[in-house]
This record gives sequence, C-alpha cells and structure tokens, in this order.
Amino acid sequence: MAGYRRRVLVWWVRAGAVVAAVALALAGAGCTTVVAGSGAAARSSWLDADVLADECLLTAAEVGELVDVAVEPPEQGTVDRGDGSRGAGCVVTAGSEPVALVNVYAVRSGTPADYVRAGGAAGRRELPGVGTGAAVIGTAAGPTLQLAGERYLVTILVSGRAPSDDEWRAAAEAALARLPA
Repeated sequence: MAGYRRRVLVWWVRAGAVVAAVALALAGAGCTTVVAGSGAAARSSWLDADVLADECLLTAAEVGELVDVAVEPPEQGTVDRGDGSRGAGCVVTAGSEPVALVNVYAVRSGTPADYVRAGGAAGRRELPGVGTGAAVIGTAAGPTLQLAGERYLVTILVSGRAPSDDEWRAAAEAALARLPA
C-alpha cells in the first residue's frame, strides 16, 4: 500500500505542476511563481481552488469511458505540498496507477467562460458545444479539459490517454450535471 500511496503522491506532484503551469499560462500577470517539483497549485489572481468538499463529479463508469480502461471508484484526496499548503482533488486510478484528476475552481473575476476563452496556451483547442465554454489543453501529464459551467471551472486531467471529442463531451456533460447551482 505504501508503494501505491507514493505513486499517487508523485502523480499529484506532477499533476499539480502541470495544473500550475496551465493556470499560469492562461492567467498571465498577477500569478505567483511555482517552485518546480513542489506540487504547489497556481495562486492565480483568477482562481480559487478547493471550492467544493467533493470534486468527484464523474462516476467510475464515466471515467472508464473517458480513459478506455476499467477504473476504481473516484476518491477525493488531499496532498500536502512542499510549501506547507494543502490541495485537494478527485483522483481516479486504474489498479494502482492514477489515470485522471478532477478539480473544481471558482473564478474571482469575470466568468468561468472568460477564463477558458482567455487561453492561448500552446497545444490548446476549443471543444465547442459543451457548457459555457470548453477547451482541451495538451500538457506533459496528459490532456486536460477546461470546462466552464455557470459558476465553476472544472478541469479534468487524463494521464496517458487521448480521449476523443465525443468522450470529452460525455464526461463534460456528466460533470456539469453534478455541479451545485
């Protein structure tokens, strides 16, 4: 079990660095610097993290369809970062390997759709017809869906897989349906 926890922690650190890099690239000025390998989430002037106690907006079946493998039930988890802060997110594993991470953010200024549209990161493409805005961003840890709901921004990071647009849309619609009003 210790090996499993270590793999999850390492994945969280990598995913945190990727999420931080994506948020920094999209938010522009006003962000703090992330120390490489710390797993510290971006402290963007645009976003508030950890706004829901449970960010597991997708079922195991829905994530399984997204990543094309059978997965364990999603679990809300926390990680202690090197800077003393704590982050949270919904981790989904296949066996002992993390394959997806779901996070939910509140946008401080503007709307979640404004945040998604403000993108410009390399490897970014729009995913039309979902929520109030959606884009898929290529990252080192895997593709990440940024999904704008009315009140929240949802990110779904997939590791080692490349979901089709239809798979992204199905996951996005399921996640949006479970967001609080």
